Amino acid sequence: MDMITEQELLDSPAWLPLQAVGNGELHLICLEEVAYRAASFLDQRLLRRGLTELRCGTEVAQGAAAQLTPRSHYVFHTGHVGSTLVSRLLGEHESLFCLREPAILRALAQEGSLPGPPLPAAPGLDLTAMLSLLSRTWRPQQRAVIKLSSFLSEHATRILSVGDQPAALLMFTDPQSYLRGILAGPNSRIESRMLAPSRLHRLQKRLGERAGSLRPGSEGEQVAMSWLCEMAALHEAAQQHRSRVLWVNFDAFLLEPHSGLEVMLRALGATASRRELEEVLAGPLMRQYSKAPEYAYDAELRRQVLESADSEHPLEIRRGMEWLGRLAQHHPLVEEVLASAAREGRQGAQCGSGAAPEQ
Repeated sequence: MDMITEQELLDSPAWLPLQAVGNGELHLICLEEVAYRAASFLDQRLLRRGLTELRCGTEVAQGAAAQLTPRSHYVFHTGHVGSTLVSRLLGEHESLFCLREPAILRALAQEGSLPGPPLPAAPGLDLTAMLSLLSRTWRPQQRAVIKLSSFLSEHATRILSVGDQPAALLMFTDPQSYLRGILAGPNSRIESRMLAPSRLHRLQKRLGERAGSLRPGSEGEQVAMSWLCEMAALHEAAQQHRSRVLWVNFDAFLLEPHSGLEVMLRALGATASRRELEEVLAGPLMRQYSKAPEYAYDAELRRQVLESADSEHPLEIRRGMEWLGRLAQHHPLVEEVLASAAREGRQGAQCGSGAAPEQ
């Protein structure tokens, strides 16, 4: 086994802990700063790029992590709500180091939270240690901002309880816009169907004994259930960490991106001049599909995509909205989540009541 020292792990984020591989080992992959900036996902897709890899014992990683403090901020989201774009925009700021969907955190998903068998945990490497290693930055004045996979919203409350006063963006759209966006895309519909059983299980656990009538009967209801599952998890995190979260309605952000980006940066302890904001927003990021930058995508194309769903899937959109309405009549939490989404949607991107965290 190739060896790496604790000091090498401490020196920089260059060695990314990718995944546990059993026998108390971690699979590490070497990434330069430019590779982090380019990557939409810090997961097994990186293995196709011929990057340097090695393994190390988790005791080495734990030893390095014990000398660090988790200092990350976070982007949680419901999925398909512009979180990758926002992560890329934030990453243009010199004081923020953005990481997107590190695979090692998916081990947090317990059995029943994801389709298929549970992911292997890393023996001896707990949540604090994982977040400590992912908090490493290239320069002392930077702070890491981790965008997690949507199904890890279930663990937002727990993650925000670890480390040095982390702040979080909670990204969403209203339920009708979410329904339109998912139903308009073949790939998003496939992903939604794949995650539906685990999301239904999570929602049933959250609503408790009164969840017997949850099972959706159509695709629109299933998509609405997915929205509700992730929004309920974010709602809990917002209730527990009210002063350190910022709700971001993606559609509201697209209407006023300058003020939206400014408020998001401020919530994460960063500031930017109007000129700096304009330069970032006038650049290529707002005109690319963020998960695959080789494809064009912008606010106008998103509007057209959503409108196409109105004409192609009106029945399923209506079924989804009616399902949420019926459920809200019997479950106070559902009513509360819907009311919160409507309220935050009207306000747009607005900071919580607490002060911006220190860098």
